[in-house]
Amino acid sequence: MDAGRNIFKDEQRRFARLKSAQHAAALNLFVYGGLTVAELWIAQLAHSRALAADGLNNLTGVASALILLWGLQISQQRPDSEHRFGHWRFQIIATLFSGLIMLVVGADVVLDGYHGLQAWAQGKVQVPGILAVYVSLAAGIAMGAISLMNHIRAKQLNSSVLRTASKDSFSDAATSTGTLLAILGAKAGWLWLDGGAALAVGILILYAAWTILRDAIFELTDGFDTKKIAAYRQTITQVPGVLGVQSIEARYAGDAVLLTIGIRVDPKMTVADSYELGEQVERKLMDKYDILDADVKTYPADLPPNDAPQDPQN
Repeated sequence: MDAGRNIFKDEQRRFARLKSAQHAAALNLFVYGGLTVAELWIAQLAHSRALAADGLNNLTGVASALILLWGLQISQQRPDSEHRFGHWRFQIIATLFSGLIMLVVGADVVLDGYHGLQAWAQGKVQVPGILAVYVSLAAGIAMGAISLMNHIRAKQLNSSVLRTASKDSFSDAATSTGTLLAILGAKAGWLWLDGGAALAVGILILYAAWTILRDAIFELTDGFDTKKIAAYRQTITQVPGVLGVQSIEARYAGDAVLLTIGIRVDPKMTVADSYELGEQVERKLMDKYDILDADVKTYPADLPPNDAPQDPQN
């Protein structure tokens, strides 16, 4: 038991969430795989750079889904002697790798779009075939549905992996819609739109990759939302017996949160009472915010500030 919580049951509950997120990621893999094959094949038959770019974009979805599945699987391993708090951070590592793949493919698509505009300027562009219209329309609908599913499941499971998948699939839905409009425009005689759309798709991929990488690096370097820390502080001060909050250190362990807290207490409080107060603080935070673990340290209220660790937020 930890602060009144059954650790084994809590672990199983969190693992069940990861398993549900795995099922959603597996569906992403199936849809992305089918669309990638269809788009790259039809792009060759219909002579459409925009559709080929969208197919390569969806290829990043295949790679991302595989990596996210790997991260979710590793995260379900139980704590060991070298990973005291478990393997939760493999979710963030998987997200980081996913972003890197998107970055590389995005750069390649931008380059291909540039070459497409060069070909248009030289009069070497062919009008895309009608098949490209149907495939890009189907891709836009499928990606829209997957994006909505990822968004809903990410909220239900509080899954950072599915939040990443949601961002990726939303970007893919937008690019597939843009691809459809570009192909229709090219068939109407605006041939520059085919290469231009490929360029735009590449830029959108790069932007999505940057946001995913930014968030992953932020969490891996122990960055944390200061608004959440302020909420934790307010909750802690409401626990009877806490005379002040000395410090709060917070970091992410995948979707879970680990806290190290310093509280100020009555200097005459016994060791047993201060321990029990720390357990009350931890239990309150677990109940309200579903944190994974909190290490609560107590300091006498009359201790000079310079003699104890200080909270950077103070």
